Amino acid sequence: MNETLRTLTERRSIRSFSDKPVPREDIEKIIKAGLYAPTGRNTRDTLFLVVTNKELRDRLSKMNASVMGSDKDPFYNAGTVIVVFAD
Repeated sequence: MNETLRTLTERRSIRSFSDKPVPREDIEKIIKAGLYAPTGRNTRDTLFLVVTNKELRDRLSKMNASVMGSDKDPFYNAGTVIVVFAD
């Protein structure tokens, strides 16, 4: 099986995250992968905001939970959150 199919078939959803800082080089790799993701009409107008500040992350979590009608942390306690903005 080729590597892409193996990755897709063996992936798992995670609902519990560590609050340890994510190394900058890992964040950069994630952003690079996101830049290659398909976009509507191939516009490539996506903006990524990396949030590592706990206070800001907690504020975003509360706002997101409120929109979802919940009081639970939608980021599952992740220490780093990447917010994606796109049209």
